[in-house]
Amino acid sequence: MKNKILILNLVLASMLALVFNACKDPIDELTDEERNRSFMAVFRTQANTGKSGDPLASQVVNTNDMYLVWNGINGAAGYRIQMKVQSGSWDIPGDILWDTIVGPEVLKLTKRDLQYSTKHNFAIQTLSPRGEVYHSKWYGKGDTGHNDERAEFEMGERRGIPDVVSVGNVTENSLRVFFDLTVYNTDPAVLNPGFQHEDGKFLIDEILVQPASVNRNLPSQKITLTQADLANGYVDVAGLSSNALYVVNGLNNKVKRYWDRLYNTTMVRMKGQVGAPILIPHIVDNTNTWAKQHNASRLDTILNNYLFDNTLAEGTIFMLEAGKNYYINTGTVIAKGFTLKSNTPGTKPTVFMGLGYNETNTGAVAPNFQLGRPAQAGEIGSITVGDVIFDNINFEAPYTVNFFNQSLSPGKSITGNYFINQHSASMPFTCSKLEVNNCNFQGLVRGWFRTQGSNRQVIENIIIQNSLFHDVGMYDVNGRGYAFITGEAKSEKTNIFNNVVIRNNSFIGISYDQLMRENANLNWAPSVVWNVTIENNTFLNAFSISNGRFLIAHPNAPANSKYTIKKNLFIAVKAAGDDRPFFQSGLNFTTYRPGLSFDIADNYSTSAKSANNAIDYYTSAEIFNNQPFSHNSRGAGFNGGALNVGGLEATKVITGPTPIAPENLMVDPYPKGKKVGANWDTNAHLYNLNGIRFKNTPEVQNHPIYTKGIGDPRWR
Repeated sequence: MKNKILILNLVLASMLALVFNACKDPIDELTDEERNRSFMAVFRTQANTGKSGDPLASQVVNTNDMYLVWNGINGAAGYRIQMKVQSGSWDIPGDILWDTIVGPEVLKLTKRDLQYSTKHNFAIQTLSPRGEVYHSKWYGKGDTGHNDERAEFEMGERRGIPDVVSVGNVTENSLRVFFDLTVYNTDPAVLNPGFQHEDGKFLIDEILVQPASVNRNLPSQKITLTQADLANGYVDVAGLSSNALYVVNGLNNKVKRYWDRLYNTTMVRMKGQVGAPILIPHIVDNTNTWAKQHNASRLDTILNNYLFDNTLAEGTIFMLEAGKNYYINTGTVIAKGFTLKSNTPGTKPTVFMGLGYNETNTGAVAPNFQLGRPAQAGEIGSITVGDVIFDNINFEAPYTVNFFNQSLSPGKSITGNYFINQHSASMPFTCSKLEVNNCNFQGLVRGWFRTQGSNRQVIENIIIQNSLFHDVGMYDVNGRGYAFITGEAKSEKTNIFNNVVIRNNSFIGISYDQLMRENANLNWAPSVVWNVTIENNTFLNAFSISNGRFLIAHPNAPANSKYTIKKNLFIAVKAAGDDRPFFQSGLNFTTYRPGLSFDIADNYSTSAKSANNAIDYYTSAEIFNNQPFSHNSRGAGFNGGALNVGGLEATKVITGPTPIAPENLMVDPYPKGKKVGANWDTNAHLYNLNGIRFKNTPEVQNHPIYTKGIGDPRWR
């Protein structure tokens, strides 16, 4: 009996405990620190007020001053405010450019004289009279996924900067700084009136050589210019570090504001001895589930660290173990030339452009390479990048989601990834060469290479050869995204098409917006000329899902530009019952500036009908249904073909005397899936790559496509 009473008492006690716990106020669970923490001050911005165009909001004033205003907190002991540039980190003390405390009565202030054309981030914290542990949390330190918790503002552009300072005679440890003080034009529309000059000469009294952010711990050199230096027009600087990146400025210290003292800024990398190729060993982090599952070794940390490593010269060759898997997990910055290649010719390693899904499980992890980089503190000049070469590598993004296969990844958003995507805030840059040789690309949904931003971008050579692009694109119902190579020039000196060579490649089912595009209509600098060569490529159902997928969309090409398009093979093919349309399009030129020329010849297509005449692949005179190469107002047929080396007839894409059907030319050129009505199969963009090979038949071997060596030679 006593045992029964004891059990009943225990049960009753347990029930009462549950009741009492359920009735507890959640406030009682808070710590003293949490209960008494100061409220958070926030800057007055649209994110916090819902007002656009608010004249009382925090904003950039006077081009490069920052006006900050915030809400007051009762009982505050004051406010702490910090600032960094966008590319800096709140967690690195050296990146905090301003850290100040103001009294509780101060609810607005102006931070003056900030770096032009640079995004700055601001953060604020309420200080508690009870002590540090009771200070509020920071406002403004949110990451890029929480934009409403960030306070980011871009300073205005400093226009009319004369080219006074230049650098030459660069060695491993020394350089010569030249200064041309001649005032060539005093028109306020050309020369910023803030630059002081006397007797036709700009005033300059100091040269400052500072380490760039990637090697910030190196010493600076400040040289006060003598009259002899000014008469010579140059000064030599020694004692610098090999392979290091420096920022070179000429200053007029009679000017009050620092950023207005500077003339044009130059960034220069010192020379260095390129050592033996470096093998990146295949080492799998077994604590990373995705890396372990794919037997993949991480790569991005090594390449990002290379940017900061002054013991490795620009041009270093990194080799990957042939047949092994590597991956990048974050954006990988390309601001120092290198080569990434297989250590065994003919056998490719694989680099996964991300592995797995994000923390919220809503999308694929799909980082890309980033050509150029945003400015760090003090970096307002341009950077120069040496040759960037990718050789004999498979690049894959295995978890990306496109419009066709999204049903196979429930809950995942369509992936907006690229191979190379320039940061919108990148400094002006010049890259000597971007080369891709004998590489395969899969899973890049939104684009292959994209530039963006307002600063100058120059790539002296883009070379893409012997490479294969498949299972890429399909960003939306129309397959669109960006062009394969997308230019978005905002500067008259931008030139990424200086020398583009696309040769011996295959584009299988690719659905990007165009092969290449630059729509800007600028008063191009005389140095800007575009030279494009597209030779011996195979385009199978490429750029064809919807209308207007021009091979080249350069409506406003600069004067003296030249386009060579030869010996390419164009194929449109589908199986019976496949309703997909074909909209292959050619060229889109609207402005024919002086000196524009074409060399277009020997481009072929397969037949307009299937071998049994049951399926129409295209019905136009040429495979291009819209603005073919021969178009008389948007193509190379302008003025009767007078701009083309071989005249009008040579611009036409032909089938040869006896057209050959794609299924007679190739073993199995058909897409794996179909479009039925408005519905696409999930594999409608995929192909049996081995089926692209040419058949060994007399019909094939006697056809001009074979005898003239038309298209990508790998399929013969």
